[in-house]
Amino acid sequence: MELTNGAQITKSKKAKIIIYSKPGDGKTTLAGLLPGRTLVLDIDGTSQVLSGYENVDVAKINVDDPHDSILKFYAFAKGNITKYDNIFVDNLTHYQKLWLMNKGEKTKSGMPELKDYALFDNHLLKVVETFNGLDANVIYTAWETTRSIVHDDGQQYNQFIPDIRDKIVNHVMGIVHVVARLIRKADGTRGFILEGNQSIFAKNHLDDRKGCVQEELIMPSTKNEAGGN
Repeated sequence: MELTNGAQITKSKKAKIIIYSKPGDGKTTLAGLLPGRTLVLDIDGTSQVLSGYENVDVAKINVDDPHDSILKFYAFAKGNITKYDNIFVDNLTHYQKLWLMNKGEKTKSGMPELKDYALFDNHLLKVVETFNGLDANVIYTAWETTRSIVHDDGQQYNQFIPDIRDKIVNHVMGIVHVVARLIRKADGTRGFILEGNQSIFAKNHLDDRKGCVQEELIMPSTKNEAGGN
């Protein structure tokens, strides 16, 4: 077993991030605001908001075979990783819907079978772990939902989280550096909550920021050291 002393451990220079919010709050737009060049996988069909951003290349998922399509996107991203600073997967919530719908189309009932849900859970965890291995910032988006949490003392509250299947959402949130909830204020300003509480799940293992404006999610310390390709 190889051991590393804590004094020798350095924080990753390539961020792995999940951002989430309700639809229309500006998740996809973030792809155009990231430093360097960004490769986007458009899963939910919202990439038109990136019109005019010359630093962004967009691939669209094949809705008839989302499983194979996301694997092909990964292969392309890996093969061209020196061209990109950021890989942007938009979004996981819609991907799980497409994947399960695709399975349902192959059954007599038109609905996914029980085993399909377990297969998807394993598949999505593998997808996130695999994309996390890319030598780039990797940003996943998701829509938001709420879950009910009960304390040991019986107190119950609702918490905003990414809309990913209950059985794996904790695992997915656990294997990224940052989970950030995007909010839009009444004046139109958009920013991320990076520190969680009872009402919002968020975390930031890259630095000590508790929040940031939309365009500063990726800080200079998490860019390529050479400033991009």
